[in-house]
Amino acid sequence: MALPPHAQEWMNRAEIDYIGPFVKAWAAFNAWYRHASGQAQERAMLDFVIRDPNSRLRRRLLPVLEQPIAGQEHQVTAEETRLKQAVCDLQQKLDDIHFVITRKQRQERISLRSVCLRPLNNWQSDELDRHRHRFAAAKIQGGQYQITVTSIQTQQIRFQHVQANYDPAEVYAHPNFNENLTEPQRTTLRQFYDACNPRPMTDLVQGGGPVLDISTMQFQCTAQDLLAGLVETLYAMRNALLHGEVDPDEQILACYEPAYRIITCFLSLLR
Repeated sequence: MALPPHAQEWMNRAEIDYIGPFVKAWAAFNAWYRHASGQAQERAMLDFVIRDPNSRLRRRLLPVLEQPIAGQEHQVTAEETRLKQAVCDLQQKLDDIHFVITRKQRQERISLRSVCLRPLNNWQSDELDRHRHRFAAAKIQGGQYQITVTSIQTQQIRFQHVQANYDPAEVYAHPNFNENLTEPQRTTLRQFYDACNPRPMTDLVQGGGPVLDISTMQFQCTAQDLLAGLVETLYAMRNALLHGEVDPDEQILACYEPAYRIITCFLSLLR
């Protein structure tokens, strides 16, 4: 049976891209953090890399990413220049393409402008009392999300909606959202339910944090958040590749070249 066009195009590009080097470099990085963390779950391993004070990568990378203190001498090394150029190149290439993956039936763009740093992995429920009403959200049977607004005094349900996945736009577009709730109640429900997002996104480029000069780009975040964002972005790129979500598009494939360089910089710091 002949190869389908999609597979044939991959075959034609097999020798001219950075997919192979990226996968091999990630395999080496994976071997390190799997051993160093001593954890059994991938998520726990990545959290070790990003947040644990005993993470060698964290200890060695944060001083490289941190903004030099004004008035203090700072010796820029070739390794620092190489890493920051690779980070800058990666984000510029990601800006040029809409690189989207699907996660639990939700589309997410791979970019340091929109990266989940602090997922609410164990979230089950939350509630807020305001305007004499109780605003509640909870995961119910089957993993569905139930949103309810109830009068505290009468126990009358003013609004209720159940959805298969977290989708605030669906809630706010529901007819009863406008018909049954006052403007202050609608505002409160928006603020409350937005905060229940299991994967809140952070913009590391224009998020309003402290300035980090990364080659020719400026990021607005802490060095800790940039470290987390890089690891999460590279991991998402790895998953997209191995889960078959990457098309042989030249602009998408080009993103893997600076991604490969970033991982090799990580590995160099770990030696």
